[in-house]
Amino acid sequence: MKSIINKCLDAMCWTAAAPIVRMLREHQLNRRTQEQRDVHRIGRLLNSIMSAHGDMLS
Repeated sequence: MKSIINKCLDAMCWTAAAPIVRMLREHQLNRRTQEQRDVHRIGRLLNSIMSAHGDMLS
């Protein structure tokens, strides 16, 4: 399903709807980037908790 949507968006890039498609893709990219940053930040936090309090967690 996603590939069909992406193909349609690729085709729309060559029309007057290109600014809308560009804005949509930038929004998707920013959302995924923020999610990746959050996952990385949470991972670091959990690792620091495990190293500081591993004896209480086992």
